[in-house]
Amino acid sequence: MAKRQGGYLVAKTLYDLGVRDIFTLAGGHINPIYKACTDLGIRLIDTHHEQGAAMAADAYGRVTRRPGVCLVTAGPGLTNTLTGVAGSYLANSPMLLIAGRSGIEENDTLSLQEIDQMAMVKPVTKWARTIFDINRIPEYISNAYKISIMGKPGPVYLGTSYEVLYPKTDTKELSNFDLSVPKTNYDPKSSQIEDTISLLKKAKRPIVIFGSGSWYSKSETKLEEFIKNLQIPAFTLNMGRGIIPDKYIFGSASPSSPKGFREIAGKADLILLLGIRLSIYIGFGNSFNKKAKIMQVDINPEEISRNVKADLSVICDLKSFVEKTNNYFKENSEKLDFQKWYSEASKIKEKTYKEFSKKILGSRKKAIHAAKVAKIVSDFLGEDGIAVVDGGDCQSWTDSTYEVNNPGHYIKGGPLGCMGVGIPFALGAKVAEPDKRVCLITGDGACAMNFMEMQTAVRHKIPFVVVICNDGAWGMTKHQIDITYPKLKDMQGVDLGFLEFHKIVKAMGGHGELVENSKDLTPALKRAFKSGLPSVINVKTDPDAVSGATHVITQMMMKGM
Repeated sequence: MAKRQGGYLVAKTLYDLGVRDIFTLAGGHINPIYKACTDLGIRLIDTHHEQGAAMAADAYGRVTRRPGVCLVTAGPGLTNTLTGVAGSYLANSPMLLIAGRSGIEENDTLSLQEIDQMAMVKPVTKWARTIFDINRIPEYISNAYKISIMGKPGPVYLGTSYEVLYPKTDTKELSNFDLSVPKTNYDPKSSQIEDTISLLKKAKRPIVIFGSGSWYSKSETKLEEFIKNLQIPAFTLNMGRGIIPDKYIFGSASPSSPKGFREIAGKADLILLLGIRLSIYIGFGNSFNKKAKIMQVDINPEEISRNVKADLSVICDLKSFVEKTNNYFKENSEKLDFQKWYSEASKIKEKTYKEFSKKILGSRKKAIHAAKVAKIVSDFLGEDGIAVVDGGDCQSWTDSTYEVNNPGHYIKGGPLGCMGVGIPFALGAKVAEPDKRVCLITGDGACAMNFMEMQTAVRHKIPFVVVICNDGAWGMTKHQIDITYPKLKDMQGVDLGFLEFHKIVKAMGGHGELVENSKDLTPALKRAFKSGLPSVINVKTDPDAVSGATHVITQMMMKGM
């Protein structure tokens, strides 16, 4: 049998699991893995900062529903990934983080880059281990990969010192391992399906909300029949966006949605929460009718009755729940009639969106509104383009305006509320779906945080388009301070000035344009995508536009004043 270096065993196991792209930044501890990836044909997409590598792996995992792999060196290599890993953890997206670490024989000697990496990653990972035995490398790699995607997805971590990566071992000495991902059985009970139907029969004004769990459970193939059976207003949020096309439903389940979510949820007497967490993005459920019955389906027991008490809960795989419910309707010839309520909710939606369109999208101010930017990008990309979103007010306006009609085609941060994810997310999304058009809509402050990853995209020939809503400030924070302290004349730390990102990307070898009139944005998008280069369209936007999300967050913070 052949003798193989530990680094080769890492790369070969990943290759056998189907991994062909790894987001990384080089370092001496992981050199054997680098060599093996080159030998095996695994592409190493090396970023300028480990944070960018972790965030790109996060986005890759969200789009593909398979773990995005991030490979970094020890010490600061690992600590630099923590923001990206924490974002993945709170968003429940699959990621495999592999990091070098200082030698085990060097523990407590103040060796180079010696730090307790395990203690750091444990709070922000689903599972974390250090590999101490070279012969167990394939076992640990395959287990980590599977754990990342089984049940509730999340990031996992493996630490590897040079004592297991550099030496060679006889492959006949390897421990047993299994590359196959077992199917998990989280079926709901028949009685739970009957209880759900019973709640629906008693309701007069029910709504249903689909969250990220609907995407990760691969429910999309069964939802058309499910919605047809229920015939009730439907909303989506986070990775659930597009699981049912926006054009067929009521859009985003955000309290600041211009399509009447707050008003409709406030009237509903039954709310079905399917694979969704009641986080800040849905206003913690505060806009729900206090007298409404709550029915909740989630694979994770921890989510049941978070923030709002569930009257009926089902802990199961969402796809299985949808399939069994569909079968119940078919087998029992069950029919529900909520036509009157659906019509009432539709009128609320039309009224609120009409008012929003007239005030925001129809504004004749010379400065371009960020919501109008998002609408133009949405119309241009159409159903098959992937939108990535980053920033504060910019993200809120995009959530309100962008129409998502395909699952897995709308990627944004999560409860961590981290800015700067945009360019790494776009990088990861484009690697995951190389044949699709990928466009990032971002604010200028957020964009600058990881802007050097545009050069990563240029170097690796990974083309996507960045549309920057540039108001020359940390817009959301600036507006929050203005609302909180209206008499304050001079504010520090919130003004950025207008940065010419379009010129910087040209210097990197990409394509860049400045847009100052909304009518020029669509032609600029056409040129950017036609260029085949990583591109930036720098749009001067209205600095006075304040999103509904800013008002909600500010009011929450001002409660104690």
